[in-house]
Amino acid sequence: MTSHTKLIQVLIAALLLSGIVTSAVIGSNEGKLGPIDELTLAGEKDLTITNVDDRISFGEEKTSKVWSVGFMEVGKALGQLLQAEHFIEERTDLNTGLETQLVEARDILQALSAEGQTMDPQSPEAPAFRQKWERANNDFRSLQQSSLNARNALLAEQMASSYTEIIEAVNVVAERLNIDMVLRFIPQDTDLIQETPEATMMQIRLRSALRLPEGIDITDEVLSELGLELQ
Repeated sequence: MTSHTKLIQVLIAALLLSGIVTSAVIGSNEGKLGPIDELTLAGEKDLTITNVDDRISFGEEKTSKVWSVGFMEVGKALGQLLQAEHFIEERTDLNTGLETQLVEARDILQALSAEGQTMDPQSPEAPAFRQKWERANNDFRSLQQSSLNARNALLAEQMASSYTEIIEAVNVVAERLNIDMVLRFIPQDTDLIQETPEATMMQIRLRSALRLPEGIDITDEVLSELGLELQ
C-alpha cells in the first residue's frame, strides 16, 4: 500500500469519526445542538455553561446565571389606578369635611378682623382683642396645615395600595412571560418638563434605560392585567 493510499484512508477515518461525534452531539434534531450536560468554552480561564433551574449558569454562585429582564412604566398604571371611583370618593369626602372646618375657622377670623377695624386702638379692650384675633389666626393656620397633612396622608395611602396592586399584576405577567426581573423605568423618548434645572435633572435620572430592545417593555401587558386603558 502506497503512502498516498494510506493518507487517503486516514482522512476518510477522520471524517467518519467527525460525523459520529457530530451526530452524537446534535442527536436526531438536524441543525440543533444538544442535548448536552455542559459546554466548556476555552479561554484564559475555561468557562463551563450548564443548565441550573432552567437558567443558563456559568458558575456556582446564585448570581452566576443569565436572568431574563422586563421593564415597566409604573406611572402609566399608577395614574389610572388613583382615578378609581372609590379613591375619588375617599378624597372628596375628606376634602368636604376639611373644607367645612376651614370655612368655619375663616368666618370667625374674618368676623374678628371686621370687628377690629371698628375698634379704637387705644381702647382698654384692644390688647385682649388682639390676643383673641391672634389665637383665631393661629387656629386657622394650624387647621390649614393639618388639612394639607390629612390630604397628603390619604393620597400616600392610596398610592401605596395602588403600587401593591401594580406589583401583583407585574408578578402575574412575569410568570406568564417567564421573566425573572422587572425594572421600573420612564421611556427615554418621554418629553422633559423643563421648569428648573433641578427638576429636569431629576427627570433625567429617573430615565434608567436609555435604550431598550423591542419587546422588553411589558407595560401594556401589565395594564391589560389590571384592566386599565393602554396608553
